[in-house]
Amino acid sequence: MSKRIILIGLILVLAVSCFSIVLAKAPEFSADVVITDAKGKTSQGKVYVKGTEKIRQELTVNGETNITILRLDKKVGWTLLPDKQYMEIKMPFDPNQPNPEFEYETAELGQETINGYPCKIVQYTYKNKKYGVLKQWVSDKLGYSVKVESKDAKGKTISIIEYKNIKEGKQPDSLFEIPSGYQKLDLPFKIPGM
Repeated sequence: MSKRIILIGLILVLAVSCFSIVLAKAPEFSADVVITDAKGKTSQGKVYVKGTEKIRQELTVNGETNITILRLDKKVGWTLLPDKQYMEIKMPFDPNQPNPEFEYETAELGQETINGYPCKIVQYTYKNKKYGVLKQWVSDKLGYSVKVESKDAKGKTISIIEYKNIKEGKQPDSLFEIPSGYQKLDLPFKIPGM
């Protein structure tokens, strides 16, 4: 499994979750996720959400399925590997607290229905221009974003994440834990800032 696939999985889950945690509701649902990159290439998979602190994403990229579990309550992310190993990435910040490096201004851009969910469109413009702009379609009913678009400092779309076939309901706690029999694998590389 390539370093790039692991990073993409973790970063995308983190991007969606960090902006959704400001919502008052504790969403629980599963959905199909479609991620489109800057070149128009799509990756598909499943996402499972339990509250604002537990997210599991199963994403297939180039024929490999990457499973990432994000536990904001423990400030950790796990990537499950096919050979019953897992990698752990500790988050050096509290995702529930503002991070001065990523300060942003918000603007509401109107309403739009996405996949059957009426959404408020919210744009986050980072004060540090190098981080660009992030736009979310936030469903009040679901208590979560059903679409996220990231743009770079020049306004070019970096990625679009969209949740489809959303099924609301309780999610098993076991989805958000490391399965039994998995052994921890130390990362052979360092992630900047982590």
